[in-house]
Amino acid sequence: MLLTKPRMPGFAVSGCAAVSGRAAVSRRAAAGIMAVAASLALAGCITVPVPGAGTSTTPAPAAAKDYVERLKAAPAGKPADQQGGRAQFVTKDRNIACVFTSSRAGNLDQPWEANNYADTANAKAPTVPVVNCELAAYPAPVAADVTDTCSGTHIGYLGGTALLSPAAVSYGGCRSGPTAVEAAFGPGGTANGTLSRIPVLAAGTAMDSLGYRCAPLDDGVACANLAAGIGFFVSAGSYELLKPGSNAPASTAPASTAPAR
Repeated sequence: MLLTKPRMPGFAVSGCAAVSGRAAVSRRAAAGIMAVAASLALAGCITVPVPGAGTSTTPAPAAAKDYVERLKAAPAGKPADQQGGRAQFVTKDRNIACVFTSSRAGNLDQPWEANNYADTANAKAPTVPVVNCELAAYPAPVAADVTDTCSGTHIGYLGGTALLSPAAVSYGGCRSGPTAVEAAFGPGGTANGTLSRIPVLAAGTAMDSLGYRCAPLDDGVACANLAAGIGFFVSAGSYELLKPGSNAPASTAPASTAPAR
């Protein structure tokens, strides 16, 4: 009888010797081999394979849906204490407020701050439906997303605002000072006027108006023109401009330790 390492597939041996008979063993020798093998198995030296063992895997978690698809799946609702009029909302943490409004010649009909929307010079300009969000804490825009020279000065293009029109999306703009939401809900801010009465939209609940849909998702707000697949996601630490027809963002700003001023 010869003690060797096992060659029988499917058996594992750890720290033990296994018995292997020659091709032409006698029945008596074979019986002896089986008896030894049985005793080794009882001693824990031979592992009998379990069908399917070693081949099962834990499925990887499904990839998170992109924001456009998540907006499509979000249940539609109305913000708490909605009082009619222009559709608008604020997140529960008061960091982001959004309004569904319109624009003429680049001038927003913005209910939270003074604007030139109603100027006679803009009366003949086309009225474009838009959604505009402002933040109290926000990241700076990346260079690739700066879309204005600020009257040729290249100074004063700040983050904290996002604008979506039927075919375009942008983050940031030329201004001096804080956003209206920052002035109302930021450090040392005071909410008054419209912003003091703006209703809260619950997390994960979508609001539809003017062909757009917005919803508080993750730690921010996502808005999109669902038909075109274009939109944005904004939060205190990052933002994304979403490309139409793609799961990848057009650009992503890294988290910022402090809001741009």
